[in-house]
Amino acid sequence: MRKVRNQKGFTIMELMIVIVIIGILIAIAVPAYQNFMARAQATACQANERVIASAAGLYYADQGSWPAIAAIIAAGHLDKLPVCPLGGTYTIAADGTVDCDAGVAPYAH
Repeated sequence: MRKVRNQKGFTIMELMIVIVIIGILIAIAVPAYQNFMARAQATACQANERVIASAAGLYYADQGSWPAIAAIIAAGHLDKLPVCPLGGTYTIAADGTVDCDAGVAPYAH
């Protein structure tokens, strides 16, 4: 029998352990990333609500009534309607509260 010297490389067991560790790290990282993205989208939706509420406040100061979204854009207080990252639609209530139907808490003045 020949003896092999300076044999280099990894055993199959070492490679399997590394693959298992990588799998565990991915199993932890993916849900954390998805949770982060959901919170970021909800925060962006709330920021859009505040922008629309600010423009609606300017319209209210000029006209004395709470507008519809289209009236804010027509009056020039808002260039274009922000797109909801959650896929919702923004509305302004009779009391000036801005709401998104995607389930984010409404923004009131």
